[in-house]
Amino acid sequence: MDNSTLAVLLGTLAIATLMSASLVPAHAQLPPGMADHGAAAPIGTSAWGGTMATEDADGSRLVFMKLWSGGGSSYLFINAETGETEQIDTDGLTGLGAYLVILSPENKVYDTMGNWMLEIDVPTREIRRLGQLPGGMSLAFTMDDEGVIYAGIFPSATLITYDPRTDTFTDYGPVYEDDFPLYYRPIAVDDAGWVYGGIAIKAAQVVGFNPATGEKRTYVPEDQRQQGAGTVFRGTDGKVYANAPGWSHHVLYAGEATPIEEPPVEADRVVRTWSEFSDDTRLSRMDVHNRFMDVMDEGAEQARRVQFDYDCPGLSIFTMAAGPDGKIWGATGLPLRIWCFDPQTGDLDNWGLGAHTGHANQMVRQGDRIYGAVYSSGSLIELDVTQPVHDVAIRQSTNPRHVHGYEYGFGGEPDMYGRPHAMVAHPDGRHIVMGGSPARAQLGGGLIIYDTQTGEYSVLKPDELLPDQGVNAMCVLPDGDIIVGSTIGGGTGASASTATTAMLYRIDWATQEMTESWPIEPASGSVRDLVVGHDGLVYGLAAGNRFFCFNPETGQMLHDEEVSEYGSVTGSQAPRTMAVAPDGGIYVLFRDAIARFEPGTCEHREIARPGSTITAGVLIHEGRLYFACGTRLYSQELNLAQ
Repeated sequence: MDNSTLAVLLGTLAIATLMSASLVPAHAQLPPGMADHGAAAPIGTSAWGGTMATEDADGSRLVFMKLWSGGGSSYLFINAETGETEQIDTDGLTGLGAYLVILSPENKVYDTMGNWMLEIDVPTREIRRLGQLPGGMSLAFTMDDEGVIYAGIFPSATLITYDPRTDTFTDYGPVYEDDFPLYYRPIAVDDAGWVYGGIAIKAAQVVGFNPATGEKRTYVPEDQRQQGAGTVFRGTDGKVYANAPGWSHHVLYAGEATPIEEPPVEADRVVRTWSEFSDDTRLSRMDVHNRFMDVMDEGAEQARRVQFDYDCPGLSIFTMAAGPDGKIWGATGLPLRIWCFDPQTGDLDNWGLGAHTGHANQMVRQGDRIYGAVYSSGSLIELDVTQPVHDVAIRQSTNPRHVHGYEYGFGGEPDMYGRPHAMVAHPDGRHIVMGGSPARAQLGGGLIIYDTQTGEYSVLKPDELLPDQGVNAMCVLPDGDIIVGSTIGGGTGASASTATTAMLYRIDWATQEMTESWPIEPASGSVRDLVVGHDGLVYGLAAGNRFFCFNPETGQMLHDEEVSEYGSVTGSQAPRTMAVAPDGGIYVLFRDAIARFEPGTCEHREIARPGSTITAGVLIHEGRLYFACGTRLYSQELNLAQ
């Protein structure tokens, strides 16, 4: 697993709770004027490290897969000869669970789901609950020479083990403590019985633990710790080799660390190749989205293709925008798929981007193009809806194409908005403004102002805005100035902000400078969304279900009300849930219902309840309001005043 994939993996933890909401079943009886248009992308994806070549009870070649879809998991067993499948649930446990699993020589898979460690017997399909976790999930598994299974649990750095010989589950508790969420992975065991693990991401560390005595050790001196991840691997010599940013290579054995120039040749990693069956046959390609795999038989010169199928609710919708073609375009996450709905025909299509494991947090239209903000690179993509979507890896895609971002990787300027919460198309007809929070371990957030005509851009850095607060929402005033709503939250693994409340602040469009700022009072952790009404006032949502009206010219809060009757505030990592209708009405998505707020008076009323949890949106197009309930696209007819 490369660093970019791992970075997306870690960030995805933050949206697991949101995605699990998509498991709520569709309501059988929709309210008048509401339509369920179906799953935008009715596909699943394999958990990272979740696909393994093995054998079934009769010795036939079998592929095991932990399948993710709609924020949940299932186990899929695929006959590598015929493509026949058997799909079972995760013993009634919900969520994504562990992001990778492990297969033992006894043909049993180990996973964590909910608060349990599970054993899945591949030949019999039986699932056993082995022991309860202290919360969280495993980010790393390993196995020692005796067949004992070890798992490292996020976010507490707890070590759990299961010994199949004695059928014993053990929770050793946290092996390390710090003031940030602990990504305890990878882990490795030397042949002296010590267990070592890397710690990420705010400040890397390498830790050791002796299960026999309970002794704990850390190896990276505090003054050498840097942001990043500690790494460990078991060598063929029975020792463990470690490294971390700001710390040299070390060999670890029996709890002792010895510095080395670099791992010697004899320290080749002990790796199980999950794509190989017991003979020389191997799984050469797995395309979960298009439902086929390629198997290279022993002695064959060319792989044979095996089609298979599975049931799934689809992928969670993150955003949507109206295209210049009159269609509704949007994106899913985990993986990122571009989807398109034609209101005239009812057709709903989707295309992949090379199984990109992130998501486009928000899309907006500027001119005849649609622009998307991509997590966690903080990159900006441009989609031409008149051309076919290029179904290849996102870095090589020509449509959508990257117009800013990936040349920096996960550092540099885009890390200021690697978690892009907010995006607007400026009414000047040529600029896109995108902002957010750092992808990981930092506070603050920046803005990029991109010129769609020239490709030039400028960046406002955190010290030019609010150094300890991210950008969470934006709207554009009639004079072109931008109002920003902040969040005191940071990137994945960041420490708490010193700020006590979110802020509103103004960006002068002519000078591109912050000119005024106002605290949200009483204190709130984030501004969830902002729109400008036809009256020129700013209407918004703040954490705590607060709906407010703000006058940007006087700096006065004209209205601030806690609204609870429609459910809690909703929205994904870019929580766009407010839209202004042509007649001036302000429509707001909550988790349970759609509500309309009247400008000026802020009086509100319920429009409809879909019977499923509303998770994302929002778009008003040709008299209908479009929104998402997890994986499915809905719309509600609006009786707009003429």
